[in-house]
Amino acid sequence: MAFELSWEAPEYEYREKSVSWYWTSIIIAAALIAFAVWQRNFLFGFFIVVAEMLFLVWGSNPPRTITFVANTEGISMRAGGSKEYRFREFESMSVNQIGDGWSEMIFVFRARFRAPFRFLVPDAELEALRAHLRTILRETPYEPTFLDSIEKLLGF
Repeated sequence: MAFELSWEAPEYEYREKSVSWYWTSIIIAAALIAFAVWQRNFLFGFFIVVAEMLFLVWGSNPPRTITFVANTEGISMRAGGSKEYRFREFESMSVNQIGDGWSEMIFVFRARFRAPFRFLVPDAELEALRAHLRTILRETPYEPTFLDSIEKLLGF
């Protein structure tokens, strides 16, 4: 049975940041830098400066739009380059409803030390994809991880 479904989606769920988000981040970084100077740990201070710059830049970048293609073998992503994941690499899948017409699919790899593969799917395409994937993978309920909670708290 041939199956192919394609869609475009943002690279990740983007959360708008307010001015207070930036100021809070800068104040926390300044406190950590002051602590590093007090401890005379200048390498840690340098690390905080670099990390804060990356935090501010990455936090303000909107996500790229990626083209996804799911077929009988796996899922491929195309954005600048191409990356393909075979369904046999995955142990299970979950769906997280995030709203605004989007859902997040989470695939857990068979390899224990790999982070789950996550991507967004428009709700209009979700049921067709989900029905196909249920014939290949087992679906488990979505349970947010500690890292998911931290990302949401930080606004990432």
